[in-house]
Amino acid sequence: MISLKTFGHIVDFIRPVAPAEFVFSGGEPLMDADRLKEMIQVIDQENLARYISVQTNATLLDAALMQFFLERGVNLEVGIDGDEPTTQRNRPGIGPYFYKDIVRGVELVLGSKGFFTTTMVVHPTGVSKMFENLKYLAAMGLTSIEAHPAFLEVWNKESSDIFVDQYRQICAWELKEGKHGLIGRGYSKSSPGSWDLLSVPSGKILTNWLLLSFPEEVREELYVMDFSQNASGDLLPQGERYFKALDSFLSEHPRCSYRSISNFNAMQAVKTSAGARFEERVRNYIDLCERIETIDQKIMGTNLWRASGTKVY
Repeated sequence: MISLKTFGHIVDFIRPVAPAEFVFSGGEPLMDADRLKEMIQVIDQENLARYISVQTNATLLDAALMQFFLERGVNLEVGIDGDEPTTQRNRPGIGPYFYKDIVRGVELVLGSKGFFTTTMVVHPTGVSKMFENLKYLAAMGLTSIEAHPAFLEVWNKESSDIFVDQYRQICAWELKEGKHGLIGRGYSKSSPGSWDLLSVPSGKILTNWLLLSFPEEVREELYVMDFSQNASGDLLPQGERYFKALDSFLSEHPRCSYRSISNFNAMQAVKTSAGARFEERVRNYIDLCERIETIDQKIMGTNLWRASGTKVY
């Protein structure tokens, strides 16, 4: 868990550009619920956020924590990839007991009527069950599901084609059943270019959550800033190179999607570090993301979608 001292440095850095978006991830943030609550209270009391989200498997969620999140308008983003066999295969350590606890947590959030989104990670080995798993989650009562391909997995032409075919089927079913907004398309929404910073507990800063997937020895070459000692956000040598490249990218793509910025960060990582050995996997992943975004843009551009008044967060 990040220390309050490091968190204070980050808040000091962000305060002049607030409101910002805060996402607490892990690991599992609820393993130190008291520290998590302290940080959220600071953000809430100073009105620093336009959005706060906690990424969790919900196994440690209880009524008191749920009430805390409700009072502060915190979104809970629960990771569940479909039925029990799929989730257990994708997320090592999730046994039968823990899967039931995830479902219990999901039911608690649904019953509270709080803000709730879901991330359904799709792996190449289980991609043929993607549509089936999404319908399984929808039947549980979930109303906002981000179906996302697993990063750094081996996405070849065959598995990518299956993902796209399954995704098209899902989109057609979503519109036919009048479930507009069931599929989260926030990653594909065009928006003014922005940057994305992720702090690991030490206070070192990565440029995007995708970079957490690289091995630690690779990540050591990817940190761009350091907030462990002060609030100035000291630039590390590789950070100066990165922000120059980001400025150039954003000037050429002023209204790109978050997905595009995320993939730019991933490609910068493999170009500038020992992560170059992952370049083919990253390229295949980006190609798949671009195909997903093309479908999303078409869906969001339809008259039927506009008429539904669906918001894209």
